[in-house]
Amino acid sequence: MKKVLKKKSTIMRTKKYYAIYSEDTLGGIIFSQTGSSVVLPRKEVTIQWIGENLRKSLMESHDYSLQFNNGSGNDSEREKILELSLSKGRAFWFGIRDRFGFKDHLVAVSKSAAVFVSWEYEQTDQICFLATRGRGAGHSAWYLGENEGKVFYVSIHASDEEIASVALQALDACQPNYA
Repeated sequence: MKKVLKKKSTIMRTKKYYAIYSEDTLGGIIFSQTGSSVVLPRKEVTIQWIGENLRKSLMESHDYSLQFNNGSGNDSEREKILELSLSKGRAFWFGIRDRFGFKDHLVAVSKSAAVFVSWEYEQTDQICFLATRGRGAGHSAWYLGENEGKVFYVSIHASDEEIASVALQALDACQPNYA
């Protein structure tokens, strides 16, 4: 059975900012070492900004499953990717902490609504938006049977405005930590 490769990103909304960042798959989901990660004060965000940056973050996401999960990948290369991911993720969240005046980087993440965005790019043109529920300092999917009205789709070929509209619909369906 062929592994289904995915491109992934997350869009977050807080009372102070919106953030969109690429995620890579390497055994699990990690902050993308090379993908797009952007943040903007909530009052400056436009539909166009959301659509453009979501599309960009998905396109720049990497799925390393085939390279490393079959044992053929170089361990030092894998470790380098993980190190760069950790470094970039810290810089991103610490930057948000400093820019928006949060007590620490965990608070900057925890007071938010988040949508997990994925695209099985070899299988479909449909981007999947999964509204999440806030869980302390993180976010999770819904329990089995609770995800009705929490999953949304739009084509990767849709306009930036259409992609943003679906993202906002998914954000509105979240159970955020700040509610």
